[in-house]
Amino acid sequence: MIEVELLVRLKIPDVTALTAANSLRRRMGYADSLERLRRADYYRLGLNAGTSEEALALARELAENTNLFVNPNKHAYQVRLPDAAAPASAGPVHEVEVLITDPNDGSAQGALAALRGRLGFGNQVASLTKGVLWLMDLRAADHGAAKQLAEQIAVTRRIDEGLLMNPHFQECTVR
Repeated sequence: MIEVELLVRLKIPDVTALTAANSLRRRMGYADSLERLRRADYYRLGLNAGTSEEALALARELAENTNLFVNPNKHAYQVRLPDAAAPASAGPVHEVEVLITDPNDGSAQGALAALRGRLGFGNQVASLTKGVLWLMDLRAADHGAAKQLAEQIAVTRRIDEGLLMNPHFQECTVR
């Protein structure tokens, strides 16, 4: 099984990400450190394919030929292997990805059942995980400090700390 990530973004400005960025900068004190905040729907597909190239091609087919992930009128998508995530940068601004998932969200299992059943992909799709991927460009001393700052921004701990996830029912992965 080969895992492939499918990122789905809006073609138009994402008002959810813009509002979150505005709140983080103006109300929560991250004006000096948060350069940019973007959001994407995230799907991690476990695909039964022989090679990485075949898995990427199957993920593209799933994105383009089903209505489960992408509406071509309003979405743009990207497929990648998990190890192709945000590269560490050497400059003062570092890109950090924060994946927010809800372990009790059953929508991924419903989509997996549709792929295996009515859409005819059978065992080509072994697993499906769904979440929201926040991409942050953060001003920090190094990538490690940027990751710590991203977790502080993401995980809600107090009214003035964290905004993007609720630790009582969601999980967060910073990379």
